[in-house]
Amino acid sequence: MKHYLDLVPISAKVHRKQSRMSIFCIVLAVFLVTTIFGMADMFVRSQIIKTQAETGNWHIALRNISDEDAAVIAARSDIEAVVAYDVLNYRGDQGYTLNGTETLICGSDEGLFTKILSDIIAEGNFPQNDNEAMVSVNAKEMIGLSIGDQIAVNLPDGTELAFTISGFVENTANLMSSDSYGVFITTEKYRTITFAAADGEPSENNTFFYVQFSNTGNIQNRISELKSQFGLSDEQVSENTKLLGLLGQSSDSFMVQVYISAAVLFVLVLFAGTMMIASSLNSNVAQRTEFFGLMRCIGATPKQVMRLVRKEALSWCRFAIPVGVLSGMVVIWILCFILRLLSPEFFGEMPAFSISVPSIVAGIIVGLLTVLLAARSPAKRASRVSPLAAVSGNANDLQPIRKAANTKRLKVDTALGIHHAKASRKNFVLTVCSFALSIVLFLAFSVTITFMNHTLTPLYPWAPDLSIVSSDNSCSVDRAFINELKENTAVDAVYGRMFAYDVPVTVNGAERTAILVSYEQQQFEWASDYLQSGSLETVQSELNTGLTVYDTQNSMQVGDTVTMQIGGQPVEIQITGLLSTSPFNNTGDSGIIIVSEDTFRQITGEENYTIIDMQLSSDATDEDVNAIHRTYGAGFDFVDKRMDNSSTLGVYYCVWLFLYGFLALIALITVFNVINSIALSVSARTKQYGAFRAIGLSTRQLSRMVIAEASTYAITGCVVGTVLGLICNRVLFALLINSKWGDPWAIPWVELGIIVLIMVLSVVLAVRGPIKKMQKMSIVDTISAQ
Repeated sequence: MKHYLDLVPISAKVHRKQSRMSIFCIVLAVFLVTTIFGMADMFVRSQIIKTQAETGNWHIALRNISDEDAAVIAARSDIEAVVAYDVLNYRGDQGYTLNGTETLICGSDEGLFTKILSDIIAEGNFPQNDNEAMVSVNAKEMIGLSIGDQIAVNLPDGTELAFTISGFVENTANLMSSDSYGVFITTEKYRTITFAAADGEPSENNTFFYVQFSNTGNIQNRISELKSQFGLSDEQVSENTKLLGLLGQSSDSFMVQVYISAAVLFVLVLFAGTMMIASSLNSNVAQRTEFFGLMRCIGATPKQVMRLVRKEALSWCRFAIPVGVLSGMVVIWILCFILRLLSPEFFGEMPAFSISVPSIVAGIIVGLLTVLLAARSPAKRASRVSPLAAVSGNANDLQPIRKAANTKRLKVDTALGIHHAKASRKNFVLTVCSFALSIVLFLAFSVTITFMNHTLTPLYPWAPDLSIVSSDNSCSVDRAFINELKENTAVDAVYGRMFAYDVPVTVNGAERTAILVSYEQQQFEWASDYLQSGSLETVQSELNTGLTVYDTQNSMQVGDTVTMQIGGQPVEIQITGLLSTSPFNNTGDSGIIIVSEDTFRQITGEENYTIIDMQLSSDATDEDVNAIHRTYGAGFDFVDKRMDNSSTLGVYYCVWLFLYGFLALIALITVFNVINSIALSVSARTKQYGAFRAIGLSTRQLSRMVIAEASTYAITGCVVGTVLGLICNRVLFALLINSKWGDPWAIPWVELGIIVLIMVLSVVLAVRGPIKKMQKMSIVDTISAQ
């Protein structure tokens, strides 16, 4: 041995058992941080890809600018693409038709399909001249079109536009839900149709220009430069809020609040990992204070002792950090693979075998910085140990006794357990803070669940895949369709509703209007989960009874009698139930009254439906949907919500799994942190417990001592964590929920109860191992334990 630091590997071998727990704690902290941030990174990446595919890979849209300005912007070195785009008949109600079906006419150039929507061309290519057009796939399937066929688009003034098909474009959610076709033509042709000036020259001022930046850093600065250079107002510049939000570049005030909340959660996660390692290493290094004192006896200076402690801590990191990072990466790969395998439709964009640099950096930072910070204080204490104390074997009793254990009100063993917990202020504070941080983290992340439920509405049980809707909102959809569709193997469920709009009603002396809706058996069963008060059975079995749906302006309550004017005749409806939600929204200040089909027919005389909804079986194909469309869609609006439903489900379940996975990892941090902290604390006092046994304490009394010590940490940690956690929960709630939707904050009793219960169960598990270990050890082995 040539240098005193060469003692580090020798000490590591001698104290291998004592170091094992600390190494495991470092591995666990690095693993959890790497996994959490890695899955967050993978989730954001997948959502960026999904958003680019659904809404387009554009960052801002400019309007009311000239082609010359657009060309100048496109020439900038920081601009990847500038693509012109505009659309006619977006809502499908202006009379532009193809083969009798409302049609959207989109004008753009080839960059829209190569830069902005790169995966949307299903077949063929973009029009090469003004006489060609691309059409959507649903038009191809319904009309039976092929590339090279001629089509004629009918304009509202009765004229026709003839085009040769050059290719087909994938369906979009808007086209399918509005029962419309899409026709894509060149910008020049589009302008001759819609924006011709008085002198016959085309005008471009109403065209949108999608802008894609070449680098996604500092986008807001680039937007400001464009506004300044071209004199653009805020109304002329629109952001792709969702994409920029995922890239961390949105200027939207609500997104800024989301960023602040994410930063708070980021700091909390890092701090939790720091406290876990710090409390563990503080106990580990403190156990070997006597060894460091003996180093002073052979001439080591305080500075050399501190270096020795620091190097030994770093030697643990040399093994623990790579293992933690690699384990986290493997788990990330496994989780991404499982998600892609279970549901490629929802999670198909999750990266496979991708490296998350942010998570690796976070794991390494947590490992290195926290170990160095944790070793700093014990190293200073070890450097101050007197050689005499080290030689006498009293180096571990460095803390001055300020107050004796309270044995007047408590039993000796319980009082000593509480006294041991508070003997070292630094260790007590570290342990309590690590326990409290678990509660703070759990309560903070629980706000994101509420945020998810506000921003992402899951599909209700009545959500249809297909709908046949009366074009004029009358009861004109043949009820015989129901029985026919029930026989179709592609249809899993089919149900209809009859509507009567703007019905004059009198409620408690006040006159207003209402929407009268009929439910059948299946819809009443779904509504039972949303019944706030009253009875559904009464509405189903008794005539002239109904339900109402809650809203802030609704004056109808359970027990009210509503007088309706139907066909000039008064009809009384007894309100016997209140629902929290329904498949439809009221318009203006109109209330909603839901009745049985028998009641609706009796008071209106109508027999047919206004809308028939269908839920498809899992093996239904596009050919099945097209067959239903051809058979029942003529003369009605045929609404296909499959793409909307798929997108909603995919995003909801992805975010649901991601957030609840976070909460599960936080719970795992809590369990391991409590177990490690208690085990290390008991291990540090093994000699003391041996001495207690030598003077006559029973193993039962020692067990109560350990339980009292662990309970002191847990109770104090729960109190501190609850106070700080509720404060953090309220701050994040104000940022994410209250500022956007106005919901009042309330104490999250359920979440608080769950994390406290986890804490209690963790303490119960934590004390079992040390107690059994002490019961099996002899007094001599306990006193001489290293």
